[in-house]
Amino acid sequence: MSTITRREFLQGLAAALAAASFLPATPDDAFAAPAVGTDRRGGMVARAAPSAIGMPLDRLDGPLKVRGAAPYAYEHPVDRPAYLYPVLSTVASGRVARIDVIAAAAEPGVLAVLTHENAPRLVSTAGQGGPGLVPTSDPELAVLQSDAVAFRGQIVGAVIAESSEAARHAASLVRVEYEARAHDVAFGAGRDDLRKPVNAANAGYGVGEIQDGSPADTAHGDLAAGLAAAAVTLDATYTTPPYHHNPMEPHTTIAIWAGDALTLYTSTQGVHRTRAGWLRCLGSTRSACA
Repeated sequence: MSTITRREFLQGLAAALAAASFLPATPDDAFAAPAVGTDRRGGMVARAAPSAIGMPLDRLDGPLKVRGAAPYAYEHPVDRPAYLYPVLSTVASGRVARIDVIAAAAEPGVLAVLTHENAPRLVSTAGQGGPGLVPTSDPELAVLQSDAVAFRGQIVGAVIAESSEAARHAASLVRVEYEARAHDVAFGAGRDDLRKPVNAANAGYGVGEIQDGSPADTAHGDLAAGLAAAAVTLDATYTTPPYHHNPMEPHTTIAIWAGDALTLYTSTQGVHRTRAGWLRCLGSTRSACA
């Protein structure tokens, strides 16, 4: 059995991290003190300091993507798939008062029309919990579990058909009547009901006030003294319009059942978190979902 020194171990660890997350493997990085934070359970964890910014790094998946050879989730081959097309809410808040699926169900090639009235019940629609916290129902997970409408564009129905064209056309034939409620989505500094989030990590569960568990507010140095000593100061207010990122890959999921085992090909940046959410919803064990 061979032995290695601490330096060799740290250099090897840095090289492994570089290969996994596109961080440059240099001796300085290997011995840099990592940032310390907390995980969802409140335990202390070490985080590698950001070191990829400004570096001429090659994406491992870049050549495949620019040649169009990288398979997206939608492109995995499936024998005789069925296609689902959603019916989305046209109101921002309220409930589905009536839904008519007769015309859609009668279309050739339609296999099923799902609504809150006939969709399978999920075992859990809770989000991810944290230490000492009881997760509450997440409306984005509670698909077709009730007649409640929590946001515009919520799935209130779905058509399953033998082709995507048949599913899309049949979905256009579904008629939905709503009992709309007043909604408030205007957000600005002039409101008198704003509050600072106390615990917003991991969608409202866990430690910390933002996603990675860090505090929402930080202070460094003496701002007032710095401004007073500055030769020139600029006092201005800048605003930016809302932006929405547009990923290259369209959102899709292919689900393949083989007995009690479920394999999912899905568009996601968090494979393990997505799998954990599916397992909670279905009440299945880890080994049942890949």
